[in-house]
Amino acid sequence: MKFFRCLVLLVCLSGCGYHFSGHSGRLPGGVETLYIPLFVNKTNEPRLETRFASQVSEVFSRNNEIRQVEKQKDADAILLGTVRNYKNKSLSYDRGDDIGSYYSTMDIDVELRQVDTNQLLWEGSLRWKEVYRASSDKNIQDLSRQRALQQIVLRLSEELLSRLLDDF
Repeated sequence: MKFFRCLVLLVCLSGCGYHFSGHSGRLPGGVETLYIPLFVNKTNEPRLETRFASQVSEVFSRNNEIRQVEKQKDADAILLGTVRNYKNKSLSYDRGDDIGSYYSTMDIDVELRQVDTNQLLWEGSLRWKEVYRASSDKNIQDLSRQRALQQIVLRLSEELLSRLLDDF
């Protein structure tokens, strides 16, 4: 019985604030309502701003602590994003000196700002890389590149939410 009491006491005292990454549940500054406009696209890849806004909105909607609104005036904060860089480069070559695989990289910059005061609540830069196989068939090659791009947008959106919720 004494061991059980010590164990209960230890569990109660161990509430040191440690949590798993992205699981604090709250945005910085106590933000509860969020407006997510289209990201700024500074790349040559068309429609990245639409892809990001859609994917970020979908990922953020999984969190019950964050309510997205359709108008900036109805929000506590606005999430401003810029797709700064998107590149595809060859990664490996086969014996015939043909490209065997590519990698895509993307860099984004994001700010969370309070709507009323324009105060910066959080800012960060994120990067993700995805590898995909080359193909001699142009359609397959393009499909592989699009899948890699889709994965990058998804992973960056998830990483963004995780970092915002960590509020470090």
